Amino acid sequence: MAPDQSGNGAKRLARRRSSRARITSPRLVRALVTTVVIVIVNFVVMAYFVPGATDSTFLLRDETALGGRTTSTTSPVVVRIAPASPSFPVVTTIAPPVTVPVTVPVTAPPVAQRPTATVPTTTRPTQMPISSPMVARTLSPFVPNPTSNIPPSPDFLETCSPTAYDQSPECLFAVLAAINNARIASGLPTMVLPTNWAALTAAEQLFVATNLERTVRGLPPLSSMASDLDLAAAEGAAAGKDPVVPPGFVWTRVSSNWAGWLGNPLEAMYYWMYDDGLGSPNIDCSSSSLGGCWEHRQDVLDPLACDPCVMGAAFGTTAQGAASLAELIVDTQGSPATDFTWAQEQPYLP
Repeated sequence: MAPDQSGNGAKRLARRRSSRARITSPRLVRALVTTVVIVIVNFVVMAYFVPGATDSTFLLRDETALGGRTTSTTSPVVVRIAPASPSFPVVTTIAPPVTVPVTVPVTAPPVAQRPTATVPTTTRPTQMPISSPMVARTLSPFVPNPTSNIPPSPDFLETCSPTAYDQSPECLFAVLAAINNARIASGLPTMVLPTNWAALTAAEQLFVATNLERTVRGLPPLSSMASDLDLAAAEGAAAGKDPVVPPGFVWTRVSSNWAGWLGNPLEAMYYWMYDDGLGSPNIDCSSSSLGGCWEHRQDVLDPLACDPCVMGAAFGTTAQGAASLAELIVDTQGSPATDFTWAQEQPYLP
């Protein structure tokens, strides 16, 4: 049978096509919308979430305290945004600060200024009365007398007291510096005081200083301070003259030194050893009496037999108000009573 060519057939065909169109249109719209969304998302991702596209650098201040001073440096901190992923959320990571070495010029701390020394009100005599020894000595050939005086530098007389025992840091610093300058000029090692120096009495310091000057030149040290000789030295210091060996004390060789208007034992040792020739404070050394020149030094450096050799030492004040030091050096025999020995001092020596 032939197809229906009537109008009713045409209407049914038109309805079918219209129905197909209505069914297809929503799908097409959804597809178009999906495509547009994908394009937009890809554009945004490419524009804003490409690695490195949004790196930013921030400067953080790093303050370092050095010796009371603050120096500032900067270290970069990078904020990096990771690329977008269809399966994971966007992750933001912050790199830790990078430590940058800081070079700071090293400046030496300021040197503390010593307080200005107070000049004593009592005026020293123009020529300090440093007496000649009791017995003149002839030195062994390997310890000759200096060819000239070495005036103290720095001049510790401007710092140390002439009327009282002066153990102040200013006085000690000045006189030790002068001794070391004189030693260097004489080709000798510098003097290093024992670690217990401040705990020693003035008399013990004089004993130790005498041995330091002897041993640096290869001479045997005086073994001890003899109690009887200490009493004799105290009498000499009070009277302002050379002490003498007390009656009954056995001796084979003896000499003595005295110095006035000096408040530190190292001052006396300086003048006896380095400034005792013609033109020095030695009142027994003059152009008309050269025999007294350098005799204090000869006493200190007397090449004794030491069986044993002992010493008496004292610090005092004369009737005129002068600080006064005396020492009595004796080569003796036997075992006299002692109150301080060189062996006791050994643990404190350098």
